[in-house]
Amino acid sequence: MRKRMIGRLALGVIAMQAALLPMQAVAADDGRWVASWASSPSLPVAKLPFDFWEPAPEVQGTIRYHLRLSAGGTKVQVRLSGDTQPTDVAIGSATIALADAQGRIDAASIQPLTFSGARSVRLPAGAPLLSDPLPLQVKPGAVAVVSVYLPAKVTMPQADPNHSAEWAVGDDQTGVATLRNTKSISMREIVTSVFVQSDKDARTIVAFGDSITDGFGAKDPLLRGWPGQLAKMLNAKGIANVGIANAGIGGNRVLREEVGPSGLARFDRDALAVPGVTDIVLLEGINDLGLSGLDNPRTDGLHDTITADDLIAGYRQMIARARAQGIRVHGATLTPFLGSTFPGYATPAKEVIRQAINQWIRTSGEFDGVIDFDAAVRDPAAPDHILAQYDCGDKLHPSDAGYAVMAKAAWDHFNF
Repeated sequence: MRKRMIGRLALGVIAMQAALLPMQAVAADDGRWVASWASSPSLPVAKLPFDFWEPAPEVQGTIRYHLRLSAGGTKVQVRLSGDTQPTDVAIGSATIALADAQGRIDAASIQPLTFSGARSVRLPAGAPLLSDPLPLQVKPGAVAVVSVYLPAKVTMPQADPNHSAEWAVGDDQTGVATLRNTKSISMREIVTSVFVQSDKDARTIVAFGDSITDGFGAKDPLLRGWPGQLAKMLNAKGIANVGIANAGIGGNRVLREEVGPSGLARFDRDALAVPGVTDIVLLEGINDLGLSGLDNPRTDGLHDTITADDLIAGYRQMIARARAQGIRVHGATLTPFLGSTFPGYATPAKEVIRQAINQWIRTSGEFDGVIDFDAAVRDPAAPDHILAQYDCGDKLHPSDAGYAVMAKAAWDHFNF
């Protein structure tokens, strides 16, 4: 009896293994999901020391986003974000389509997005919502157009001059190629990721940071900063299986919440949890330093005074959390900010701290690699200032030419 039982168990294991083998083979053939486009959820901001943000807009109707993808693939998924919403959001419908370089939609490419099989869904407050995988052949560098119909008014994520969408008030227009009666609106997206299924060797590089990562000052809204420029270089070389996920939030800080959750608070969501992530480029801390000791209109007090050791402790936490998941972190030096047009933001005393932080990034050996963005954009004749041709005009954020040389520094570092 015992021998017969053992024999049956063995046959059962063999049968199970035989059944699993085709599934495993299919999974391997299907390839790997990566983030082909991303934008980190942020919080509405009522006040800032420097008045260039507007109140978060309230919208109803169809919102349409044009998004330039990095990696190509055969299937797509779209992530909607309720992360910053205080109440649930009704999603009447959503579609995805492909457009040409001028943003003109191919009407034949418009396809409905479903969520667990449904087209009309509830986006839960404080949580994301991921669409069902959809067969769609996308090339690297393609422009994806995601349209979302909001039947009831919604206060959108933070107003942001670096992010815009088309907005058509009224009925559902997600299925048409050209929206009627639209206006442009400045705000961060309720769409926060487009994932693609690429080949089995595909991977994602997450660019984690503030406005200098998000691309403030860039002229092309579809080419956001150095991450967008790096994706463009990859596309030009025919590299189709590397996704570049831009996790920059303008005004964001490592240590404290202000514009969006702090870097330490959002690191897991915006970096470690990204599909296919193997590497993170960490370029953040200039706002911690720049706002140090300045008036804080949110509290009617002062911002914390920040030291080099404070920021280094934050970096070490991110490194440790990434390494625990086998993910590499590449430290990027803080770019020059003396001469900044924001009063009190950059001072000689703060420049000493920036130099100390950069020295630690370059020499500590605690990162898996170092990308010297400071060296890429600084003025050789005045190394504490950004080179004029790389300056967008505020002595802090790079121009498109500045973002291009930063992308070249990242390209050389990764040795694609």
